Amino acid sequence: TADGGATWDQQFVNRDPKAFFDAMAFWDRVRGVAFSDSIDGRFLILTTRDGGRTWTPVPHAGLPSALTNEGAFAASGTNVAVHGSDHVWIGTGAAETARVLRSRDGGATWSVAATPLRAGPSAGIFSVAFRSASRGIVVGGDYKKEGEASDNAAVTVDGGVTWMLVKGLSGYRSVVAYLPRSSMLIAVGPTGADYSHDDGR
Repeated sequence: TADGGATWDQQFVNRDPKAFFDAMAFWDRVRGVAFSDSIDGRFLILTTRDGGRTWTPVPHAGLPSALTNEGAFAASGTNVAVHGSDHVWIGTGAAETARVLRSRDGGATWSVAATPLRAGPSAGIFSVAFRSASRGIVVGGDYKKEGEASDNAAVTVDGGVTWMLVKGLSGYRSVVAYLPRSSMLIAVGPTGADYSHDDGR
């Protein structure tokens, strides 16, 4: 839409019945990225450079292999985060390890890092937030165990290369966000909300 939602034009149609797109994010008015659950051991990531009018799959050669059943949770649409003009992070779940895919070149090439978050069929990363190219947080847990507060948040100070488990969230959380121009975070889930004044530490 270009008129505030009054009219809409279709931009993309998924032709693969195995694909399931969880979230998208845009660096600016024209450049964006969208993420689907993995298909047959391969991630499916699309990018656009014309405001979403056309979408191009990232070549498989530029992506790490996916774990069995690895995908994302569309609980909040925030498992994709972008920063600046080229950084992007994607949090995954539903597999044996909760991981973060990251790119520093606008989605052309990707790396992956394991996180210490709880993992499993109904567990993993549900939301990603970054306030700079280096400082970020992932939150989640197990959506079938909403009140459990263990292993459901981790922070990074090196752009997502490594992740450190932190405590303090009072249950499963499906979304986390920074206040603009601040180190304060708010995380929300079915059992309530938590906030942090120190980047989630």
